[in-house]
Amino acid sequence: MSYLNHNLPTFTCYIRNEFLYNHKQGYGDVTLCDVHSVASLEKHVPLFEVFLENGVNWTRRPIHALCWKPDAPKPELNDCMWWDCFSPYIDVQVRARLSNLRAQLINFKGEKNSGIYMFTMDWSWESKSTLNTNFSETPEHKCAHFFRMDDGNFYAYPNNRIIWYDDAWLKNRIEKNPGYEIDLTEYSVENSRMIETSNHFLYETTPISSLKPPSEAWQRFFSESQKHIKMKIGNEGDLAGLES
Repeated sequence: MSYLNHNLPTFTCYIRNEFLYNHKQGYGDVTLCDVHSVASLEKHVPLFEVFLENGVNWTRRPIHALCWKPDAPKPELNDCMWWDCFSPYIDVQVRARLSNLRAQLINFKGEKNSGIYMFTMDWSWESKSTLNTNFSETPEHKCAHFFRMDDGNFYAYPNNRIIWYDDAWLKNRIEKNPGYEIDLTEYSVENSRMIETSNHFLYETTPISSLKPPSEAWQRFFSESQKHIKMKIGNEGDLAGLES
């Protein structure tokens, strides 16, 4: 999984010129560009890198800086996205089953806006030696499906804010919230079976009827360790009292 930056399926659109002039000028004007990569920084929306037709390559432009119709109404950033990046470790792919499908995207006001799916951004946590303090691998995790919207803008929404169209598949398409709930279960099969194996390649498994009690040597070691820990805590507590 890429750290910080990831290539995109390159697409051509426009960038609003005020995003090239620190919002001091350029309002109402646009510049043709190729969008070719994305940067992922926690507590920020995905930020896109664009190659302008005048030869300038510009990094870290937000999604509402981009439009595919030059006269598209400029949206608020929180209309275009629901969440910031969940991690600096980002993956980008085109979900084959969703490719080019249309969908309705539901914003925080409850309004439905339609568009065509382009690709998906997703997050995880690769640095296992560093404490993971984000939500990229929890049941509350969200991906971001990137859409070319009918009004000329781009949105990136999670699954639970999208209702898809597919005229060769759908029937009984939902018109209201069906009441689905987030599944908070973390699914794993390892260490869920009380069995023993062997060193054979095609090994047989043997059920463990009950756990064997620890050996006498282990019990003596554990008892002595506990005494040592209690003595150490007691000594440190006395020293702390003297220092205060």
